[in-house]
Formats: sequence, structure tokens, C-alpha cells
Amino acid sequence: MRTVIKQRAAELGISFAEFASRLFETELAIAAPHSDIDSICGMVEGTPSDMARDGRRIIEEAGSSHLR
Repeated sequence: MRTVIKQRAAELGISFAEFASRLFETELAIAAPHSDIDSICGMVEGTPSDMARDGRRIIEEAGSSHLR
């Protein structure tokens, strides 16, 4: 695998370290959550819950709805 990566880096004219760095940056960009608030608007119905205060109830409701 390392040889293939070295070959690809050479094709691009960059070092192995630079190629690895770009791979990490790409992977992290894909995994990063979107910061655009519009992308989550409308996903939650009802009033927001306070997990610190209502955590047990929220978990029980989620568990019971999953079992139905």
C-alpha cells in the first residue's frame, strides 16, 4: 500500500508527507459537520429538550418507540 501511495505522490509531484496530509484534510472535511444552520431547520418537531434535565425521559421515549 505504501508503495502505491508513494507512486501516486510522485505522479502529483509532491512528497509522501504532503500526499498523506491532503488525504487527512479531505477525510476530515468529509467527516466534519456542516455549519449551515439552514441544513437542520425543520428536522426537530415540538419544543427543544434539555438533555441534562430530561435525559432519562428522552432515552425512555426513544427506547420505547424503537421497540414498537
